[in-house]
Amino acid sequence: MPNAHFSTGKKIAFTAVMFLYINLVLTIFWILKPLKKSLFIGQYDGDATFKLGSMEMLGSHAELLAKGMNLVIAFLLVVFLTMVTRLAKRQVLTYTCMGLVIAMTVYFSFQINNPSELTVWLFYWFGDLYISLMLAAFFSFLHDTVDLKNAKRLYGFIVLGAVSGGAIGSTYFRIEEMTNQQWLHVVIGIGVVICLLAAAAGWMAKTIPHNEPDLTPDGVPKKKFNAAIEGASLVFKSRYLIAIAGIVGFYEITSEVLDFQFTAMSEQFVDRSELGNHIGTVYAIGNIAALVIQLGFSIFAANFPKYRIQWILLALPLSIALSSLFFILAPILIAGSLLKISDSTFAYSVNQTGRETLYNPLSRQEKYVARAFVEVFVLRTGKVAALFIALLVPIFLSTRNEAGQLETSLLGLQLLGGFTCIIIALWFYCVRIVGRKFETLEREQKGKTEPDTAPLGQTQEQPS
Repeated sequence: MPNAHFSTGKKIAFTAVMFLYINLVLTIFWILKPLKKSLFIGQYDGDATFKLGSMEMLGSHAELLAKGMNLVIAFLLVVFLTMVTRLAKRQVLTYTCMGLVIAMTVYFSFQINNPSELTVWLFYWFGDLYISLMLAAFFSFLHDTVDLKNAKRLYGFIVLGAVSGGAIGSTYFRIEEMTNQQWLHVVIGIGVVICLLAAAAGWMAKTIPHNEPDLTPDGVPKKKFNAAIEGASLVFKSRYLIAIAGIVGFYEITSEVLDFQFTAMSEQFVDRSELGNHIGTVYAIGNIAALVIQLGFSIFAANFPKYRIQWILLALPLSIALSSLFFILAPILIAGSLLKISDSTFAYSVNQTGRETLYNPLSRQEKYVARAFVEVFVLRTGKVAALFIALLVPIFLSTRNEAGQLETSLLGLQLLGGFTCIIIALWFYCVRIVGRKFETLEREQKGKTEPDTAPLGQTQEQPS
């Protein structure tokens, strides 16, 4: 049965609130990301390296170890989110996650101006923890409220909020001169506003009927499993969810390799005093480009919601493949920066929209629990898989310059580009699987509801 009470006015109001909600979530992320990265990379250089036993590492290599620890954090997060979502839904889940984030931000604000080495590592992990928690809370809320009939129209505009938040956060960080502590005070203030927006969205959601698809006959009853394995059980019983997990995992592998290549090139060719500015500039370019792409897509999707989901899911891997080939042929700073820009341009725009739309036709348990497993644990596992490769290749091919300082081998970075192209081929295969299945689910839901083809903003006649 369609959401008959999800009128045009309510669509616009709900979309606007969720737009601002995700906009501020990503604004915080893009304030934290260059801050944590520049602090971490600045902690180690060619003279002051990170030492692990007899092994010496540059900041870019040590960052891989920091990311590797995310697998442990991801496991704990999946358990936490699975347990919390049994009791907290929609805006209450946001309050819980943001409350935890604000508490940790207050803690770091007392130490961040003159951080110790331990604080730098902990703050780096905090940045990753933040985005995992808040995206899980936001998209679970969104999928639990909007049906598939409206999702393909509204998700483009809502994710536009995420992209614009990235553009605002990364650009503002680059041009505004503040201390690290002041940046964290800004984060706390934005976090409070996010909770208020979640409350407003929750109030609206009460009047929107929820029509949850039933679990498949072989679905997993929640009471039979603990929080650690419930999500995994749901995913591995569904070829569709396995393919989504493949898309998430393969993206994270390629994204981490691209990020390492970009960091290593910046570390080698950019002066340390300009490192933060260079990183911020590349992030800003990628996010502004993503904003333009997402704006165009949102307008298109609102007027032509029958687009095929696989076409927008292919935009990101194609852009990464082309930029990787360019880097293999010309391993220079511009090519290394283009790797990151190609990732940011599509990953945070149309790819995010398409990936989140894939969860919409699923049951509530799959939207909360299975999604948490895929988007947190599988995502972090993909990072770790990339880290082993990204760490081993440069270590074996690292060199020292004339001054005796450790440098990352350009040949090693080029080899990683070839590895990326192989992973993208597997990524394409997963997109093909989910594209076919999504179209089947879409036809099934259309068979149960009346077609709704009026563009967003056009008044529709409501049934009495």
